[in-house]
Amino acid sequence: MSIALTDPGSAGLGAVVTGFDLESPAAEDCEALRHAFRASPTLCIRNGTATPESFLRLAGIFGTPQRELMGVLRDTDYPEISLIERRQGISTATGKAATFGGQWHTDDSYMAVPCAATMLYGEVVPPKGGDTSFTNMHLAYEALPDETKTRIARLKAVHMYQARRNRSPVPERSAEEEARTPPVTHPLVRTHPETGRKALYINPNRIDRIADLPLADGDALLDKLIEHATQPAFVHVHAWQPDDIVIWDNRCTMHKASPHQGDHPRRLLRILIEGTVPV
Repeated sequence: MSIALTDPGSAGLGAVVTGFDLESPAAEDCEALRHAFRASPTLCIRNGTATPESFLRLAGIFGTPQRELMGVLRDTDYPEISLIERRQGISTATGKAATFGGQWHTDDSYMAVPCAATMLYGEVVPPKGGDTSFTNMHLAYEALPDETKTRIARLKAVHMYQARRNRSPVPERSAEEEARTPPVTHPLVRTHPETGRKALYINPNRIDRIADLPLADGDALLDKLIEHATQPAFVHVHAWQPDDIVIWDNRCTMHKASPHQGDHPRRLLRILIEGTVPV
């Protein structure tokens, strides 16, 4: 194996890989990368400049790239790649002066089959700020009291693109995109299809309500779970360096972006990896 791996931190997230050849990766290095991702479901590959072709080739190591729902975000030449930019204080994803993804969430949970993982390539990053925080939902679940685990074991949440509890702006959908994203229901506790490990599966920015609970009771439960899951013991903060590639597992993490000072541009390339129905 020619790659080097830095162990993840106390939250079990944030392992850093160096020495990985983006252009001609060795088979053993690809397998080592997949193994590292299972151990650290937020992984940083720090290797230098990527091209769209090498970025897509890297994504193929983890699964099948899928097209972003929002057509306005897709790269014209590479539709499996989305462009997320911030120019002059405005997010090009939302058209508003806001940090895109600035609240805790997990990608794609409003879809009937959410993506398994997300990859971001930091093509242009600000010199200061703009960190991305991640929280380990395996650890959050395992630290819950037994009575809470029993209470939520069979509960499900209704996820919506524009939910009642949305905490940050989201891009507007076309009529066709809206038709593809009706409300969906997912379990509050999700079993990872590869490891069998359980995790909390919540999305503060997409969950509208808890199914079969009065709104007040469901909101109180969600608020309690979100507060629990985002405490510092479960959180890793990634400070971006130019050309970082970060991949995270949406089946067992949440994340949020942090704002940065001034009008320094930020340009990220994103690939979503196909997933399966949460169970």
